[in-house]
Amino acid sequence: MNAVATSLQPLESVADDLVSSCRTISRHGYRLLVLLREFDMRRGYREARGKGRCAANSAEWLDARCGIGRDAVRDKLRVAYALLNLPQIEAALEDGELTFAKVRALIEVATFDNEGALLELARTMTDAQVGKYCQRLGARTAFVARGGKVR
Repeated sequence: MNAVATSLQPLESVADDLVSSCRTISRHGYRLLVLLREFDMRRGYREARGKGRCAANSAEWLDARCGIGRDAVRDKLRVAYALLNLPQIEAALEDGELTFAKVRALIEVATFDNEGALLELARTMTDAQVGKYCQRLGARTAFVARGGKVR
């Protein structure tokens, strides 16, 4: 397809559609997490309908039914369950304000008490910046927990 032939919309319209599509992806990703969490909590994998036998866990079931790797499912489940204790971050993902990558990094260091401040920072940073910031914050927290002193 020729790029010139597709540029019929004004650039601002294309930019708006692009942002809207990114937010839609995040909202759909959130919906996937909620469904996966409910399926896992209700042990839906034991009652698999249709193809084959029941599975031992949600990761095995989704691997067999949808081709999603077990490690990816476990990662999504870890995030989905963590969001139960982080309502502000969960709401931001639901609204499409955050990407899954940001949320995955945030849950490693977020608590009910600090999630608001972390959320404000995450809104102004890229996925990579949030990841690095949370990594450093987690290392610092672990250092202090082991008795180290922060200067």
